Amino acid sequence: MTGWGKPDSLSSGNSDDRIELIEDTAEARAKFGENFGSFEFKLTRDQIEGLLTGKVVAFDISQREYAGFLSLKKK
Repeated sequence: MTGWGKPDSLSSGNSDDRIELIEDTAEARAKFGENFGSFEFKLTRDQIEGLLTGKVVAFDISQREYAGFLSLKKK
């Protein structure tokens, strides 16, 4: 498994890094855990369709303290 947001070649090797698809319920979020905090990002249908055509969704985290990039993993 790769590190959060890191390509396979830059993975931290930490087996605790997780990216999972869960149900949109409070119970599923609680089971996954918030760790030291949590963020919620909501994608539009256009953004999801863009991902499917090879684009990357770029976003700010914590008022531009960090940047995130979401892309589809290539097989």
